[in-house]
Amino acid sequence: MKLILVDDERIVIDHIKGMIPDGFVIAATASNGKSALRLCEEHQPQIMIVDIRMPVMDGLELIRAITKKQLGVKFIVLSAYEDFEYARQAISLGSVSSYLIKHQVDRAKLLEELNHAKQAWEAEEFQRRMERSDLIKDCATGACTPLMMKNSGLKAPFALLIFHTDLPFTIDLAQGIFADTQQYEKWNLEEILHLYDNDDLKLLGDFMINGAETVALFSLKIRNSRLIHETLNRFVTTVQNQSKLSHNRTFSVYYTLTETDNGMLPLALNKVKMAIQYAVFYGRQALVCVDEPSLPDESTFNRNRIIQLDHLAAGIEENNLEFITNALTGYFYNVSVPQWDLRGFFELNNLLSKLLNDIRMRKGMPYINPFDMKEYEPLFHIKAIEERFITLFRELITTENATHKASHKLLKALIYMQEHYHEDVNIDNVSLAIGVSSSYLHQLFKRDLGRTFLDYLTEYRINQAKRILQFEAEIKMMEVASRVGYRSPQHFSQVFKKLTGILPHQYREKDHML
Repeated sequence: MKLILVDDERIVIDHIKGMIPDGFVIAATASNGKSALRLCEEHQPQIMIVDIRMPVMDGLELIRAITKKQLGVKFIVLSAYEDFEYARQAISLGSVSSYLIKHQVDRAKLLEELNHAKQAWEAEEFQRRMERSDLIKDCATGACTPLMMKNSGLKAPFALLIFHTDLPFTIDLAQGIFADTQQYEKWNLEEILHLYDNDDLKLLGDFMINGAETVALFSLKIRNSRLIHETLNRFVTTVQNQSKLSHNRTFSVYYTLTETDNGMLPLALNKVKMAIQYAVFYGRQALVCVDEPSLPDESTFNRNRIIQLDHLAAGIEENNLEFITNALTGYFYNVSVPQWDLRGFFELNNLLSKLLNDIRMRKGMPYINPFDMKEYEPLFHIKAIEERFITLFRELITTENATHKASHKLLKALIYMQEHYHEDVNIDNVSLAIGVSSSYLHQLFKRDLGRTFLDYLTEYRINQAKRILQFEAEIKMMEVASRVGYRSPQHFSQVFKKLTGILPHQYREKDHML
């Protein structure tokens, strides 16, 4: 916590300096009020220890001037016995924490009054910060009127940052469904700002926009672009390292610099939020200035383009591992170069997941989610996702696991079920269709797939329901249930929740990103 000492007697300043305890730093000293006012504006201390009687500008004038400027300083007044009336007037100003008799000051008394002033400053600063944060939120989200913005006291240049918790990519995210961000503990920048002491970067306020993102607005003293980026880089690295240690998680930071008035804050916030949608291209623990280079212009993309997986299918048909690898590498390259195609990337992940599981189902292998964090390592970057699909598709060719090799009769049963899942299918009519007994078919499921007939049928139906909910936004639940083989919408909802953890309508409502 920064202090400024103000007294026209050098011996008093030296005496006080010798008693300042750890945790308090003397930023400057002054011998009169006029110099102290200039130093206060320059160093922005939290506490000033001020003599009452001084030349040029006395202590009362100084306190009034600083209080009028609303700099948030708490004062400890120094006075002699005969200056008690002045001290009483100073205390009445409101920003004075206490007063000390010059020649009675000792280390214990000074520490007591400094701690008292510190607590008073922290309480008032917390309230000021909450008010600033509310104001900044209103300005940044467009809730402020132009007049309110003009009178806000916020002066450029600013750095607007979003601290975004790194969320693993999931198949639900590919469908526009975000993970439940409430699992991520909310954190406060103020907790770790003390680790980075730099007067060039001052936090004006911050606010949450969801459980995974904190928006922070900083004022900047420096104007040199290179120095600003270097300062932000050092600060963000400090905060990232501390957050990883304290919270065992990582986050990325996306920021923009605003050199004009605060009326540009809504545009700045929207620009940074737009960049976060491309998080999977930036990767984990990224530090991204969204000003350069510019984000892709989605209006230039061909919305009628259809992603074809013919090369991959041919490689699988020919059992050609090199062909499979080259095809997948080419698909991911096409959605990354010459510019990032976010919609194309989501579509590619959906198509690859569907093709992967269609092939697995026909081979009698169980359905898998390529992004299931219970089964696989979480993925944060497009390159890691590409490698995941290469591994999974190659495994289709190279696996020799006997449990993945279904008998000819079982394969016939799986094909029949996939063609008739929307009907009133049961083990009896399937076994009749393929020419085996119900008990033998039950044994085949347990032996080759390690699960029951009903487990397989239910999983297949719910996966089909997910696809319907994803692509047919207006469809009624009764029709969804009917199309995947359930007569009762209520029963369908119960089964859906049992397998996915959420109800069908919740699954559809989360499909909002694309």
